[in-house]
Amino acid sequence: MQNHPIIKLIQESNYLPKIPKAFGEILNMLLKPCEFNIDECIEKFSNIPELESTLIQILNYNSKLNREILSLKDAVLYLGAKNTRIIAIAYITRLLLPNRNGRAKIFNNEIYWKHCIGTSIASYMIAAETCLCDKDKMFTYGLIHDIGVTVLDICLPEHLDKIHTLQLKGLHQIAAGKIVLSGLTHAEIGMWICKEWGLPEEIAEIVGYHHTPFINSQVSNEVRLMYLADSISTNYYEKLLGNKTTFIYSDRTSELLNISEAFIEDIAKKLPKEVDKVNRIIDFKF
Repeated sequence: MQNHPIIKLIQESNYLPKIPKAFGEILNMLLKPCEFNIDECIEKFSNIPELESTLIQILNYNSKLNREILSLKDAVLYLGAKNTRIIAIAYITRLLLPNRNGRAKIFNNEIYWKHCIGTSIASYMIAAETCLCDKDKMFTYGLIHDIGVTVLDICLPEHLDKIHTLQLKGLHQIAAGKIVLSGLTHAEIGMWICKEWGLPEEIAEIVGYHHTPFINSQVSNEVRLMYLADSISTNYYEKLLGNKTTFIYSDRTSELLNISEAFIEDIAKKLPKEVDKVNRIIDFKF
């Protein structure tokens, strides 16, 4: 993977931001709230000033408290591990796109961001229904599951535009990606960047395998659930693009997760309204 020509182009683009090692360590801590040590977490947050200021800024912007939040400890105590984790994941995504517009000219990352939120919501609903996974974790993972697309947007925008053009013509995103990226997929790029940045292994696996839930017998329920959630949200995304393409997911996944077709259809109906609601909350300004 490291020697793949597309990976080399990404590295040589000079657009990929450097993520401090502390970020991955923070996420690992926030993913285990029962073992959460706030003082240790605060210490690691202090190594990433931009993330620290973001937490305080967002809390003061959205909070109805009668006092202003001035310290990072106040912010984390008020938000809790779950909400701090969500903002941290959203932060890393927005860090790649500081002006929100990306660099691609045809691909629209604001519309794609809605797909990511849709995947988060769908995964949360499925996890809540099945009780197979932590629903809050799944919501968080949905925000970052397609980080490989975001990396292409900032580092190789021309490649992403070519992929998107093929997709608009009816070709599946994965097939289009392999054509343009010399056999590579955005999921593989996402898994690579997760490991480069030291993000938790469970995040890297979901990012890397959410399109291939049957790649081996060791694939987790989280990966399978994300695959189904992504499929539901992909159909929502295609409608946002004005496409009539329908993504067909594997029935085997819904059977393994014990999810009915009626429940999947219910998620699909609720998604547009729920995405707009969540987008107003987490689509914050830096």
